[in-house]
Amino acid sequence: MKLLSASVFCLLFSLLQALDFVPGSGEQVVGPDREYSFAYHTGTDDYRFFGSDVWAVRFDFSEVYPNLDTSEFAVTKALLFLPQTVDSVRVELFTDLMGFPGSSLTWAKVAVTSNHLEIPFPVTVQNDSLWLVVTYPTNFSNRFVSASAGGGSRSYYWNTNVPNPYFQSLAAAGYSAELLFGLGGDFVLSGMDLELMHFDLEGILEPRAIVAPAFRIYNHSDLPITDAVVNMNVYSPDPQFAFFDPISITETIAPRSMYEFNAQSPGYEDHRFELPGTPLQLKLRAALSSSYQASDPQYNNVILIHRFSFEHPYPAYLAENFLRADNSDQITFTQDQYSFPDIHNLNYFPILSDPLGNIAAQIRFNWFGFNSLPRTAINGDLRINGFSTAYGDQFDQLCQDAQTQKSFVSGSECRFAYQEQTDILTATIVLSNDDTRLYTAATEYNLVANTRLCVGLFQRVSFDGSDRYVISRWISHGQSLPGPLGMGESLTLDLNIPLNNLSLNELSQSYRLYYWLQLAGGGKILYSAWTDFSGIVSNQEELLPAPRLLVSSNPLRQEGIMRIKMTDGTSLRGLRIYNIRGQLVLESQAPDSEILLTAGQFPASGIYLLCLPVVKADGSKTELKAKINIIK
Repeated sequence: MKLLSASVFCLLFSLLQALDFVPGSGEQVVGPDREYSFAYHTGTDDYRFFGSDVWAVRFDFSEVYPNLDTSEFAVTKALLFLPQTVDSVRVELFTDLMGFPGSSLTWAKVAVTSNHLEIPFPVTVQNDSLWLVVTYPTNFSNRFVSASAGGGSRSYYWNTNVPNPYFQSLAAAGYSAELLFGLGGDFVLSGMDLELMHFDLEGILEPRAIVAPAFRIYNHSDLPITDAVVNMNVYSPDPQFAFFDPISITETIAPRSMYEFNAQSPGYEDHRFELPGTPLQLKLRAALSSSYQASDPQYNNVILIHRFSFEHPYPAYLAENFLRADNSDQITFTQDQYSFPDIHNLNYFPILSDPLGNIAAQIRFNWFGFNSLPRTAINGDLRINGFSTAYGDQFDQLCQDAQTQKSFVSGSECRFAYQEQTDILTATIVLSNDDTRLYTAATEYNLVANTRLCVGLFQRVSFDGSDRYVISRWISHGQSLPGPLGMGESLTLDLNIPLNNLSLNELSQSYRLYYWLQLAGGGKILYSAWTDFSGIVSNQEELLPAPRLLVSSNPLRQEGIMRIKMTDGTSLRGLRIYNIRGQLVLESQAPDSEILLTAGQFPASGIYLLCLPVVKADGSKTELKAKINIIK
């Protein structure tokens, strides 16, 4: 079944020739290779597009070395990943003519007998910018091209949904995705270049852990390199923990080849080091040099990264599910097979036409920059796409990975107070950082300044055979923290929770407040916790408001149910419903503690007036009124 995102419904494409997609597997399908390849994708099978016969990627090699006289790429082959192995594919290289394909330079056509295709061209093509045009007719049944999440301005499809067909970028079509197309070959430069392609630390980052650097180097020259050195600087907010370590490459880096430094490399053990016993933020700078440094343009031989040696576990780890109501069980059933007590599954339905859909879910969906459903985000940055046959294994592994994460927040508490006059519940959240050193200077990467606060009210709802928590509304979402949270500091957050026809009893019985800190832009969650409202009623009994009328869900959408009742369970003596012209459209005389309505009972979408006679506990009678909105 085709799965579309909330944003996709807004695109004005025809049903016959429009660009469309199904979710990919989310697996890493293209990895590092000894041969140099150039691509804009990230190597993950996130989207599977269909609806066009021609696809393209525009490669701009000159922007990699903007200040060199010559910065071209010698292309020998096309590198493609296609999800299915059917029929054949044609690849062709074109010149770039003011942002459009110009003259044809070479082409090749092969049978699609493997998902990973290396298609050699008859001749080597060298230029500073090129178009790779791939002819591969697609359809919804068995033909797709694959793309990874992110960007979209480099990848194109042939849009025939207009009088004058043209290459439209995926970004312009509303998709943040790059096709899994690349080119094999190497740069041809006017100078020498070694590229530091990757640098990071191997090992668990926590106080007193032993870690070691790992990196990859590519030699973009015709000369063997025998004296390369990676100079590693390690810094931290602790002035006692900073050092310099030159890592000499004892092996020869052959021309046009990659060198990897890892646990199997000579001298690896000599560069392991122990992290301090105090949790802290780390800054690492790696700079590659050699005897050819004077002629090396040095645009790609310095990497600066920030890593964190924290030690405090999260009170809860979040697995956020973005779902459609008609097939959510395919995700929830799989997750139910695994037991992770510290993993809390939170559910969002971003399609407003779904019975559980709401704006709060759509806000979160857009925060992550997602385009497709279903999606699962574990701890913010660990993502799973679609209904892959490997979904269960991925969920299992990523939940295990998430629980190894540690935080700089040493503890938190949440207190509530009810204000009867305004019918507002106030929440005071206090976050503490007892012992973790963080950079606070404006010249450094300030972790707290790049962190955003999310506080959500989640309701316990029964669906897919079990009680699960679904977003009700945001109390705060994506807001910057109002102050610092350095070592030895606490941060107090005061928030208002308007009850909006929600009684304290209902809040206590069916809701939880989840709050977390997350890197800006939908990144990693740095701390997450939750609380319920079980103590509010007992602490606030003398402040309980007078009984009120509860109407939910309002507005009422197709296939949804509207529940009408009093907060104290007072019996309703029937109802009358009028349209905006004052005409009676629905009436019931049967008394009940709760009245259920469906959209099908109303003649049309619109605003209606609900009138209910009520008999109070003292025997007196009154009539309550409320406006309701019907969306059919």
